[in-house]
This record gives sequence, C-alpha cells and structure tokens, in this order.
Amino acid sequence: MKKIALIMADGTEEIEALTTKDVLVRAGAVCDIISVSKEVINCSRGARIVADKMVKDFCAPDYDGIIIPGGMPGSVNIKNCDMVIDAVKTMFAEGKMVAGICASPAVVLKTAGVTSGRKVTCYPLDTFTNEFNGNATYTAKNVEIDGNLITANGIMSAMDFSLAICKFLKIEPKF
Repeated sequence: MKKIALIMADGTEEIEALTTKDVLVRAGAVCDIISVSKEVINCSRGARIVADKMVKDFCAPDYDGIIIPGGMPGSVNIKNCDMVIDAVKTMFAEGKMVAGICASPAVVLKTAGVTSGRKVTCYPLDTFTNEFNGNATYTAKNVEIDGNLITANGIMSAMDFSLAICKFLKIEPKF
C-alpha cells in the first residue's frame, strides 16, 4: 500500500489538497495530511481541515511521495518550514514522487531545488512563472511530468494532477 504525505498550512487551496487526497484514498493509498501550522488548518477559501499529523511528527522515510498543494499564503507558509524543504530534497534525491500544484512549484519546489533543469508548470502568473527563468523550463501545460517530479497549474487541473500521481504510483482509483 502506497503512503503519501500531503503537506498543508494555513492558506492552502482546499480543492487542490482535498481532490488529491480523495483520489489517492479511492486508489487504496494512505494519504496523511501533515500540517506545518496547527492541527486545524484554515484553508484559502474558508474550509477548516483537521491534520492527521503535525510536521514535527512527520518521518519522510515512511512515505512513498510528497504532495504540496498551492494557495496563498499557504505555499509561502509551507516554504518557510525547513523540515518540509529538507523532506522534499531527500525524497526527490531518492527517486520518490514529489508533486506540486498551483503556486507551490514556484514557491516551494524551486526553494527546495528540485525544479532545476526540469520541465515544470505552475499557476500562470508572471510572479510564479518568472521564478523558472534560467532554472527550469516552464511549459504552461495543465500537468507536467518530468521523472519523479509532477507539477500542475491550479484548481482547474486538480483531477488530472491527482490521476497523474496515481499513474506514477501505479495505483488506480475506483470511482
């Protein structure tokens, strides 16, 4: 059974987080919500989500992959957590799945250094896309897969992002 860490913080975009969790659970995976802020996460559109674990209790080697949803200021709040940045770096180097959607590829994954030399996509706002100039190739696709790195452009691609993650993990959701 695959085990995935879904990192969240106050300001995370709930559609991106919960769509992904739902699809993974339907595929038989364990998908733990790991909070970098507090036990009850206040999402970007007002939903309140209870975390399964706090980041201090998160052990990256126990997981097959890590997902970083977008949303602002959620992506910045996640970026500011050194434990998450270290986990992303380690998991990426080990060939485990690293996935980000919306703002998180430009804000979190670039900070972790995992986008360098890769094809990526993110929310199509110059503030985010310019982060990849000279560092990565921004493709403007809805979902981009480059090895063990999966990125997507936002809520409009949350389902396709989730299905790409399942495909990478070789699991299939039952709808």
